[in-house]
Amino acid sequence: MERDMKQWMCLLLLVSAFGCLWAEKPRRYFELGFNLETGFANNYLGYQDFFNEDHVIDINLTKMGVYDFNFAWDISSHTFLTISGSGFSVGLFAGIEGLIYGTISKGLFNLLSQGNVSSFSQAELAFGGGLFADVGVKAEKQLGKLRLLVSPGVFLPLFYIPKPVIKFTMRTKEDDMSIAGQLAMDIYSPIALGKDGEFSLDLANLSSITDSGALGLDVSLGTEYALSSILDAGVLISHIPLSASRLSYRARVQGLFEFNNGSAEAEESLLDRLQNGDIDSLITLEDPELTYSRGIIFVSRPLRFDLYALFRPFRTQFLVLRPNAGISLFTLYGSSPCFNLGLEGQINLWRLFSVSLGTGYTELIWKHWLGINLNLRFVELNLGLSLRSQEFTESFKLNGLGVSLGLHIGF
Repeated sequence: MERDMKQWMCLLLLVSAFGCLWAEKPRRYFELGFNLETGFANNYLGYQDFFNEDHVIDINLTKMGVYDFNFAWDISSHTFLTISGSGFSVGLFAGIEGLIYGTISKGLFNLLSQGNVSSFSQAELAFGGGLFADVGVKAEKQLGKLRLLVSPGVFLPLFYIPKPVIKFTMRTKEDDMSIAGQLAMDIYSPIALGKDGEFSLDLANLSSITDSGALGLDVSLGTEYALSSILDAGVLISHIPLSASRLSYRARVQGLFEFNNGSAEAEESLLDRLQNGDIDSLITLEDPELTYSRGIIFVSRPLRFDLYALFRPFRTQFLVLRPNAGISLFTLYGSSPCFNLGLEGQINLWRLFSVSLGTGYTELIWKHWLGINLNLRFVELNLGLSLRSQEFTESFKLNGLGVSLGLHIGF
């Protein structure tokens, strides 16, 4: 047994040494792989609220009246093929990218926890999202100290939900409260979602997508310049719109809902019944009306501007600091711009192994991440884990979690 263990240890050392030598060679001439990242975030409910000794979801309505309740889930997945040469690289990529989010105004939680002295109030509920598929080309060229990037892409929104605002009215009395509201949401798609009031996907005419104008076109541009031996500066502009996607099919969901504690004769208070999970007797939801029609909307992917720097304090790649700042426009959140900033530090042990640690605020979500990269030349593995939330203080409380995985194979 001890002999076998020594043999395995010697084999592991040989593989590590061989991998270290090969990893130090120039970048792979041919590379095939994929990158996947997904995560969710909210700004109130953390790990301890779901997993506790009582095995119940702990919702503190008083705490949830500080700011609006936000939640989001996103996904990004791409495969790629790249060919590199002396000072250049060119490749193909394809994948999906999407986001679903929601917001409940803090006024509702304030009412439930503190009451309403004016006996009348309004609150808002908003949500939206979209999922994009894309395919494109990415080319890079090194010209002395200057590196250029251009990446045109064709995209198709698989579904798109523009930001609806659902308003509801709350009325309170001394011993009673009621809420009434109306929901109206549009879902757009490049194919028909239903016919004659019945949901169905028209997959027979997928070839007509190219003729309907549903395919959009944009381009990403980037440049990076070596200012000195310790500092590089760069700018990246992603998804510059050239031609918007034209979606022609719409599904509209409409419905009325009411929330009422029924009667002042109830033995328990409304707050007690909420905390005890007595929801069915409190909510009345009319059967939503679902209609399908032709409706046109023009959609572009989020336009992102990013300024960054690469700072090498030891004049080597051992430690690299990357601060960045930018802005995002035309996002799924609506018309308001999103301001982004971040800082990442990376430690590299030759080209074999690297660890990165970073924090940033990107499109309304705080993220703190740890990344690990193992490069054995023929195979490269990337793993990442992140904490997330819409509020900075809540982002350290496991209110959201993200994972990433990348696998690159080549020679």
